[in-house]
Amino acid sequence: MVVYLGSEAANEVTGQIFSVRANEIMLFSQPRPIRSVHLSEGWTPESIAEIAAPAMKNSFFALERSPDVINWDPI
Repeated sequence: MVVYLGSEAANEVTGQIFSVRANEIMLFSQPRPIRSVHLSEGWTPESIAEIAAPAMKNSFFALERSPDVINWDPI
């Protein structure tokens, strides 16, 4: 897959998210913004920890393994 994507044959393939699992290639949907926070003076690691992360926490996605979301065996 990496060699293909780096080749001329894939010159029209851009901005896509692929996964390879054994002999299977999957195309994922594009991520889109779901939540935003703004701080006019800018962010520091401390303000992210105190303001941004807690504000977004309810919108976090659960971390899952492929068997949790793909209900078929690799081909």
